Amino acid sequence: MKLNYPILIYPSPEGGFVGEAPQLRGCLAQGETEFECLAELELVMSLWLEAAEQNHIPLPDTSQFVEHLREAVNA
Repeated sequence: MKLNYPILIYPSPEGGFVGEAPQLRGCLAQGETEFECLAELELVMSLWLEAAEQNHIPLPDTSQFVEHLREAVNA
């Protein structure tokens, strides 16, 4: 499954890294390295999307979110 949702990965104050997919509420992962965090986040995102599909929850549209990020970066 191709995951087309923006993600954030940032250092955790306790050590390691935290990753999140802001549009997928509660979709968080942690890892000792950025690579481990990304791998875990990809797994968590897949499970989140699978659960949404099984429960007939509409998937978030990324277009508005991406446009908001572009505006923030260009401001």
